[in-house]
Amino acid sequence: MTTVELLQQVGLNKYEAEAYYTLLKHDALTGYEVGKHSQVPLSRSYEVLERLVEKGLALVQPGNPPRYRALEPRLFLAQMRSTMENTLNALTDSIATLAQGQNLAEFWVVRGRQAILDRARAMIEGARFTVSVAGSPDCLRELSESLKQARGCHVISRQVKQGTLLLLCDDTEALVGTAEETENAQAVASSNTALLFALRGFFTQQTLIDSAASLDTLQRSEKSWLDWEERKQRRLRHSVA
Repeated sequence: MTTVELLQQVGLNKYEAEAYYTLLKHDALTGYEVGKHSQVPLSRSYEVLERLVEKGLALVQPGNPPRYRALEPRLFLAQMRSTMENTLNALTDSIATLAQGQNLAEFWVVRGRQAILDRARAMIEGARFTVSVAGSPDCLRELSESLKQARGCHVISRQVKQGTLLLLCDDTEALVGTAEETENAQAVASSNTALLFALRGFFTQQTLIDSAASLDTLQRSEKSWLDWEERKQRRLRHSVA
């Protein structure tokens, strides 16, 4: 993603992003010069620059013609961060009550690998008690940071076949589907009782299988040691005889 595209991601339109980027590269410029060095139409360059001034993202030096320079990147980023944080805080308060009436027992489809992984990260980071996840090595690698940050939660993580993703958080929220790097990646998010029960059964069964395998390995190890000890004692008795 280019710098201009990133600037658009934080709220500037295409021409504002082009103008700000051009001012950063060339320091102080007139509207005509901004139009020459960017994709901003000459007929709109002064209008776009004045909008940047109004937003506090550019400074103007009066004259005929006036000259403009970009707000320093450090100040620009601090201003953008503050604005976005204030907006997100206000939005959180505004929509929190709206989500209370949603029927989470229904099934909702999440499409696209990135959207699925984002949903999984949000579920993991919102968990308070337990996180059980089964996924391909790629999926688990993508979720590793969120799993590390799930402090205070009992985390169960295991590898399954490529593309598969099974996630159960606090035994109350589930995500089941595929997270392959294809256009067909999709998953189902739900708090449906039957789905939660099935996932709890799956992870419980896997835990029991792992425990049985560990016990079998331990027993084999003990038997091998006992066999070795018995052979040693036989050799000692034979040498004495």
